[in-house]
Amino acid sequence: MDEKRCILCNKPYNYKYVMFGRGCLDNLYDLLGFSKSPRIIWNKELYLCTRIAWKNHKFFLGKKKKYVLAQKYIALTYINTMNYEALKDIKEKISNDIKNIKTFSRNIVETISFSLNEIYKLVNYVHKFNETLEEIKKINWEEADEKKAENFIKSISFIFDLTEKTSPISYAVFYSMQYTFWQVVVIGGMLANMKLSARLLSNSLSIFGQKPQDLVIEDDETTELIIKNERFKEKINQLIKKYGKNKEDFIVDNEAPKEDILIRFNGGDLLYALHDATMLTKAKKDKDNKWNFEIEINDIYDFTDFKDLKEYSDSEERLRDIFSSTLNNLGVVSSEYGVIQTFNLKIKFKTKEGEF
Repeated sequence: MDEKRCILCNKPYNYKYVMFGRGCLDNLYDLLGFSKSPRIIWNKELYLCTRIAWKNHKFFLGKKKKYVLAQKYIALTYINTMNYEALKDIKEKISNDIKNIKTFSRNIVETISFSLNEIYKLVNYVHKFNETLEEIKKINWEEADEKKAENFIKSISFIFDLTEKTSPISYAVFYSMQYTFWQVVVIGGMLANMKLSARLLSNSLSIFGQKPQDLVIEDDETTELIIKNERFKEKINQLIKKYGKNKEDFIVDNEAPKEDILIRFNGGDLLYALHDATMLTKAKKDKDNKWNFEIEINDIYDFTDFKDLKEYSDSEERLRDIFSSTLNNLGVVSSEYGVIQTFNLKIKFKTKEGEF
């Protein structure tokens, strides 16, 4: 007998069944909640397909239709175990295909194509992903070394596979795993006091096609974070020196040279939240001859370029740098999937000399 391959696990077998190896067939009985076939049943595979047909209230189906129905029903059962909202449309299509398999219909309608092996691999990916998330929860990152950080990244990187975009079902599953991963990152950012980074990332996450809103931030916590930053202080002093000499007021807007409005922050939350931001400034002296400022920082929140570790150059916090450069690069992949989407950011505040 010629060697055949199980359409579920893709392992070879060489006996009478048309679709499944013995091990997978036994597992399918358990998955579907069926009792094992009686010993007197010669073709346990066909018996399983018949049981599936009966469960779906389809009687007197021909053998070919039973086998097609079984594949769709098994796929739907596996997909239901993954429990992702992004699979809702796919589940509806498979359910409709099952309904359209009828005893006297001439053709078998298929609105979505898939292989059971693809579904089987996706279920295993999701199982591995969920196990990894549970391991992440147990890690004390305050004591973690670079090797543990590297191993963590490797263990989760399989969900950022761009080749999985080609299939609608794979795309939906990998999209969902990435979305869940970034939600965990948001929570981690909040716990690590990276609140602005976490807020921006959370806003960028797209629930399967929904566009994020542009953000205008004007809260005191963000203002204090910026005005205490050394790069902000340096930028303000540069602008005063260039534009404020012998003047009572000045404006630095989009008409100014690029180097005068570009601001790159040098550490912590701001480094990871903002990249090539622009800072527009209105300055005016008060009665005490102190500069008062109206500041508007603009940025486009996106992940478009892969980055090297050296671009996050805070050597005293190398573990955080490993994560930051790596997360940026994973973010590039999630942008390709549409999990992370671009939005416009504006941060507005007022400050004056003596507050920074």
